[in-house]
Amino acid sequence: MSKSITHNIIAKGVLNIFNILLPFIITPYVYRVLGAHNMGNIDYANTLYGYFGMLGLSGIYNYGLREISANRNKIGLVKTIYKNLFFIGLFTNLLFLVLYIFFIHFFIQNPELKKIAYILCGNLVSQMIYVEWYNEAMEEFRFITIKTIGIRLLSFIFIFILVRNKTDEYIYVAITVFVAIFNYLVSYIYSRRKIKIPFRELFKGLHPAPYIIPLLTILILNNTGYLYTVFDRTLLGHYTGTESVAYFSIGQKIVELCKLAILSVVFATLPRLALYLNENPELYRTTLKRIMSLTMCLMIPVSAALLLLAEPIILIFGGQEYIPAISPMRIFALRIIILGVDAILYNEVIFLHGKEKILVMYNLLCGVINIILNFIFLDVLTPEISIACTLASEIIFVVICLLYIRKNIKVSVGLFNKQCLRYLILSLLFIPIIYGIRLTGMNYVWLSITAISICFVFYAVTLTAVKDRNAVDLINFTRKLIKK
Repeated sequence: MSKSITHNIIAKGVLNIFNILLPFIITPYVYRVLGAHNMGNIDYANTLYGYFGMLGLSGIYNYGLREISANRNKIGLVKTIYKNLFFIGLFTNLLFLVLYIFFIHFFIQNPELKKIAYILCGNLVSQMIYVEWYNEAMEEFRFITIKTIGIRLLSFIFIFILVRNKTDEYIYVAITVFVAIFNYLVSYIYSRRKIKIPFRELFKGLHPAPYIIPLLTILILNNTGYLYTVFDRTLLGHYTGTESVAYFSIGQKIVELCKLAILSVVFATLPRLALYLNENPELYRTTLKRIMSLTMCLMIPVSAALLLLAEPIILIFGGQEYIPAISPMRIFALRIIILGVDAILYNEVIFLHGKEKILVMYNLLCGVINIILNFIFLDVLTPEISIACTLASEIIFVVICLLYIRKNIKVSVGLFNKQCLRYLILSLLFIPIIYGIRLTGMNYVWLSITAISICFVFYAVTLTAVKDRNAVDLINFTRKLIKK
């Protein structure tokens, strides 16, 4: 990989590592202080808001990132794309803010849930000035990293000062909304300084019509994703109570945090891959294989560790009150590998090749399969059954995407090879290692720390000994990360 890509991965990696370390401190604190009932209300309210938030964004992030990445050397075209997408985002978020307020007033009866939902209106306000797609497309990862770390540290301080007992659930939600508004505002100001469009010119010469069809396609694509875990949480909250949403969500959040760090490789290289595909297809194919291999090197052992240590990890995050979250956590751990493969096939192959319609069709098909499976098991629906249905649907999605890529796009993604088999075999050896550590009888905190440390050292030393290319790259990345 070139020096600039390495720099982007390091910057994105620093941000994602911070985004993991902070929630690893905040999440256990908030889940313990607010309790399963309040956290269930917050997670369920966020689930309902998510439908309106996604509609407000209207696929602008994905489309803007792709189009500006591919054309960033054409300044005039970049300015045109920026102005039109900003205007469309302003309009759609205002529209769905009005519809969301209407929905809260007439369809949410629970007074606690209603109050949380009204506070979340601020997120739609923040999305009116959302332009992070421009900053990422222009590879401004250093700015994004510094800005986000600074703002999240402020939220960290406010949460620990102001959220002290179960009655502070509304304060916690208000802090998260304020952070979103401030974060997007800073990004907006920075992007305006970079693109140098005077405010009086921002809404002149607009031609949004050509953007409507591709944005609607991506909007449908993004919304089909809501037929998976978001639909699961909606169904759980409606039929089994909001506490089930909390048991479902805590495992999902832990896995999402781990996924976030690993997928730095995917999202930091996406703008450059868009450029390679446009200008140097051979370099695109080579880089794609390297990214898949590196992602599997990280995803497989993390999945194994989360699966084997689900019980102590849940106890660390939530305490005894969240014991029912252990089984869903184990299934979420298996899902992390599928999420890694899915992210690459979805973002870096099919989407970059402009095949959004295929993604919409496949996502919709598998989302419908997930809904059918959930309703089949509705009488015995639990968080673990719900996420198992989603996992089965996502495996089907990955398989048909692989078949489509092989037949139509004719790009080798490098998923099935000796390297991936090596990572799987080494990860399976975590089973006797962790079982042996459990026999010592240490408490769940030290069990987790010891097991993760020993498994990490075993995995890293073994790969280094056999001179695995990804292990060597990761060591070099770590050295550069420490330097930066």
